[in-house]
Amino acid sequence: MTRLSRALVIGFCVLYGLIAFATGGSVMFGGAEAGTDPMTDNTFRFLAAIWVGVGVGFFTCAWRYRTETTLFRVLMVALFIGGIGRSIGLLYYPATTELIVLIALELVPPLFLVPMQARLAQEARASA
Repeated sequence: MTRLSRALVIGFCVLYGLIAFATGGSVMFGGAEAGTDPMTDNTFRFLAAIWVGVGVGFFTCAWRYRTETTLFRVLMVALFIGGIGRSIGLLYYPATTELIVLIALELVPPLFLVPMQARLAQEARASA
């Protein structure tokens, strides 16, 4: 179980980190849609840069999954809140397959990853 837990925690951290880097980086360096006013474009780039920073946090947790419990939990809570935000958006527009997959990736994994990472961290402390 420990190997599976470790693989899932690391795997999801890497996945989330890659998603954050790819999506944040593309907006940070590519900007918003053409014709967007400068303030909106600047705001999108700012939020994209924060998203890249979140990616750094996920990569840090993948590398140090046994010791970065607080950072891991903060990132998981932020991800879960993001999924709630996407879900609220479905009140205003129809669901697409892509949105359902994104919502599922944001709402479901944190529910099992947080306890898995906590067990891995506890095992690491006990063996130290």
